[in-house]
Order: sequence, then C-alpha cells, then structure tokens
Amino acid sequence: MIKIKNVKVYGLQESLVRSGFPMRTGEPEDFTRDYLSKEYTKSVKRGRMLGKVKTGTGHDNFLKGIVVQFDLCYPEYFSPQLQRYGYVDIISSQSKMHNILKNGLNQNDFALPINKSYLDFLNYEIKNENFKSVINGLPLGFQKWMGISTNYLQLKTIRQQRRTHKLQEWGDFCSWIDTLPYFSELTNKNHK
Repeated sequence: MIKIKNVKVYGLQESLVRSGFPMRTGEPEDFTRDYLSKEYTKSVKRGRMLGKVKTGTGHDNFLKGIVVQFDLCYPEYFSPQLQRYGYVDIISSQSKMHNILKNGLNQNDFALPINKSYLDFLNYEIKNENFKSVINGLPLGFQKWMGISTNYLQLKTIRQQRRTHKLQEWGDFCSWIDTLPYFSELTNKNHK
C-alpha cells in the first residue's frame, strides 16, 4: 500500500502560457498576476489540445514545467520500478542504514503482514545490533517514506504505462495522479 501526502504543484499557469511560445515572436510579457489571468482561458484551451498529443511527439513539452513535489510511503518492491523513470527525482528518503537498529519493527512497517515468528527474529537481530542480518533479511514489503520531485510530462508517461499494472500500488499511484490539478483535463484524451 502506498500513501501520499504534502503534495505541491508549481508552475501550472506559467507553463500553460509558455505552451504558446512556438507561435510568438519577441520578448515575452512579464508574468504578472494580471497577465496570467488574462492569458489563462486561451492557455488552458491550448494546453488541453497540446497535452493530449501522443507521448514522444514533443508538442506536450510544456507539461515538464508543471512540477509536482510530494512525500510517498512505499514498499521497497515499488521503488526499483519507480526509479526507472528519469524525471522522478528522490529529494531525500528515510534511511535503513541510519535507522534500522534504532527501533523495533511491527506489522505496520510492512505492506502486508509478515510471519510473526519472522518478525520476532528480525526484532531479536535488531536488539542484538546485528545490522547485516537485519538488512539482509528485511522483506521487500518493508515500507519507508521518500520525498519526490517530478513533473506532469513524466506523470503522463507513468500513467499510460502503469495504470493497468498488476501491482495494486501502481493502480493507486495512477489514481492519485488523476487527482492533481488539471492533470486529467490536460493529458487524458477521454476527458472533455
């Protein structure tokens, strides 16, 4: 199971306005509040058209400027798949190296419950400060938090590739993506 919190989206209005740069000449206007408000309606209309083009054509590049930062609690088996995406940057994450021996483990530390006797074994090894045994024996369902920075263009790709993945975490992640401001309106061809 994943959890997501502390979500912030930056650059939405500015990137929508910049989506019009290919058809303009001269120096751009300053992005004052009044200018952004004035340009907003036509920028959204253009963004809806450009954001829904086929991935890889380049016409949706303005989505790169819409930056998303959030905290994600994830099981370790999810992390290698997430890290395959080049524009999903880990800002910082909880460290097993620094913290695994500080506290005991309980069932809430894992995506699914693990065998009680195995949990007792891990806690015994933690108590005895047997770091290598603990680090070697942790199931891939062990969960921790990381802060992430990405953008709408990368999330568009993730959603296209992972929304029907057999790991429920990917389905949950893609459902969360759809809740981001204007994400569906800008990227989903089925959205009106």
